[in-house]
Amino acid sequence: MLRNLHLLRVVAALGVVYFHATSSAGLNLAWDVGSRGVDVFFVISGFIIAHIGLSKPEHFIQRRLIRVVPFYWAATLVVFLAATIAPRFFRSTDASLPHLVASLFFIPHTSMTGEMQPTVILGWSLNFEMYFYVLFALALQVSRRWSPLICSTWIVLWVLAINSMEVTNPIAAFVARPTVLEFCFGIAAYYLFNWCESRRTLLSQQTPLKWLLIVVLAASAVALVVLEKYYRGVVPRHLVAGIPAFFLVTSALLLERVFGIVSHSRLIYLLGESSYVIYLIHPYVVFATLRIGLHDPTSLSLPFMALLIVGLLAITSALSLAIHLYLEKPVMAFLRAKLLD
Repeated sequence: MLRNLHLLRVVAALGVVYFHATSSAGLNLAWDVGSRGVDVFFVISGFIIAHIGLSKPEHFIQRRLIRVVPFYWAATLVVFLAATIAPRFFRSTDASLPHLVASLFFIPHTSMTGEMQPTVILGWSLNFEMYFYVLFALALQVSRRWSPLICSTWIVLWVLAINSMEVTNPIAAFVARPTVLEFCFGIAAYYLFNWCESRRTLLSQQTPLKWLLIVVLAASAVALVVLEKYYRGVVPRHLVAGIPAFFLVTSALLLERVFGIVSHSRLIYLLGESSYVIYLIHPYVVFATLRIGLHDPTSLSLPFMALLIVGLLAITSALSLAIHLYLEKPVMAFLRAKLLD
């Protein structure tokens, strides 16, 4: 178990919550940062899938589906029904049946807003995730040992091929967005992690390396925030966010495995396990709270604004934790017992 990954998941998920709370659709604050938490998730996913694929390749795709599908389908159906019953509260949600079907099966589909956005707003990232899982599952069939490299090669070649041609197919163009390269960054982190782990005894004696990793961890976190603020839309996302995310994830992993610097907090662990729920439901929690409880957020004092943001983070975390413990986790355990044993 790599506990620092749970810590990064919590920071990434709550960063995205903060972003939406402070964005123009929320409190409209100047420092509306945090969206790069998605990029951290992509790098973590690349690392985890390479790790799982090589150590536990059995039932790979089934395990991924059990992890991702149940709650996503539940959330999608709830949002669809709510948007159908009360469309005025879900103005950017496409509640058509074709769009619902495409959303449920992770097929990129243009919504009524003109964007490739599924029924659940943040499900767009899951379309990338599922694309990655399918490619990795196919790579496992070719070669278990070389599956991470085979998968990475396919991803890179597809991005290069589609972006060098005038491709009109929206699905092909969607999965060829350079953001998908962040999964490859995660796979690179996996190989670097393994190389260092095999030399752990030697490396653990290098005190300067420990302090270098701490500096890299802190600098990467700062870079994610600062570069998002000043270079959002200027420099390609996979560079301005993907590269700092790679260093953030890699340094956190090595600090834990080589030097034993690790988060032991039970709460952090549980929130990390709940990060998937936090990520999917938080826009509805945040925007519903702000629209129902606030009429003029610009009139709020700075201390009250800070307290409100902390409250939104706490409410979202508490609700997500309850959903994970009493709904998501039991359902996953049931499906694993029925389908994998």
